[in-house]
This record gives sequence, structure tokens and C-alpha cells, in this order.
Amino acid sequence: MSWLITVIAGLTGIPRPVTGILAWAVIALAVSGTVWGGYELIKHWGAQEVRDQIEKDNQDAIRKGIEASRSFDDCIAAHGVWDFRRQRCSVAALGPR
Repeated sequence: MSWLITVIAGLTGIPRPVTGILAWAVIALAVSGTVWGGYELIKHWGAQEVRDQIEKDNQDAIRKGIEASRSFDDCIAAHGVWDFRRQRCSVAALGPR
């Protein structure tokens, strides 16, 4: 590192201690950028996993809702009584509702 600072100081005409400070500042900036980039990447991966899980749950809920509505419609069509608590069709009503 010392030889690099000497070469840079010789080429630019900046005093050697100032060149050393600038070199360490560039190194610190590169390391902090790498750490920040890694943090953002990991955060993005985690967020994507959560979004994928939510999307899967939504699709399951939609599918179950469609199945339940069909069952409800089938129950009513067969003159049954829909039990909302148990989410299924009870036997057909014997008399008028």
C-alpha cells in the first residue's frame, strides 16, 4: 500500500500524508458500499420470500373461496340449508324455510 501511495503522490503532486488519507477514505467508502449493497441484497431476498408467501396465501384463499361459493350454490340449488359455522351444506329442509 505504501508504494501505491508514493506513486499516486508522485503523479498528482499531492503531499504523501494527504494521499494516504485519501487512499484510506476511498477504501472506507468501498467497504461501506459493499456492506450496504450486501444489506440491500439480503433485505430484497427476504422481502421477495415474504411477497411470494403472501401471493401463495392469496391464491389459496381465492381457490377456497371459489370452491366454497360453488358448494354454497350447489347446496341452495339442492334446496339444502347452508351451515355457515361449519361451512357445509346440511340436509335439505323438510318444510318451507
